[in-house]
Amino acid sequence: MAKALLGHRTMRDDRLLRETARLRIRVRDLESMIADLQQDNDRLRAGLEPSTASVVETSG
Repeated sequence: MAKALLGHRTMRDDRLLRETARLRIRVRDLESMIADLQQDNDRLRAGLEPSTASVVETSG
């Protein structure tokens, strides 16, 4: 009955909580970095001349 009231984890692992929080922050930072890089890439592709853009797309 106590497990049903308290949940299956009765002991908190502070290290696990800190690690989870750290990883969530890291994932958020990496997602932000990806979005910035995608925007930069889009701006660079928009600035390419049409003949150069086709060469870049076929080689990559």
